[in-house]
Amino acid sequence: MKKIIFTTLITCVLIITNAIAEKIDCTKFDKVTAKYLECSAINLKEKSSELKLKITVGTEELKEKITTNAKSSLTKFNKLNLKEKLVKFKNSKSLTEFMEK
Repeated sequence: MKKIIFTTLITCVLIITNAIAEKIDCTKFDKVTAKYLECSAINLKEKSSELKLKITVGTEELKEKITTNAKSSLTKFNKLNLKEKLVKFKNSKSLTEFMEK
């Protein structure tokens, strides 16, 4: 439930910011003037903030996927009989001792 609310909230924020923050047309200024540099700096700042938000959302989703996969694989490993065999192999001093047990 938290994931659904979080993703809908983030998408709403992204849609609103994209609608509000439109790219300013810098072509009306000469390329050597301070106004052009200021205009391009504003555009870069807006674009970088959008990318930062997208990256943070992507990393959070990736982190959640990794943790769920790790937890599920750990539970599967704990259910297997292999864990006991690995512990027995680790504690044995030689292969013949392992085979005897």
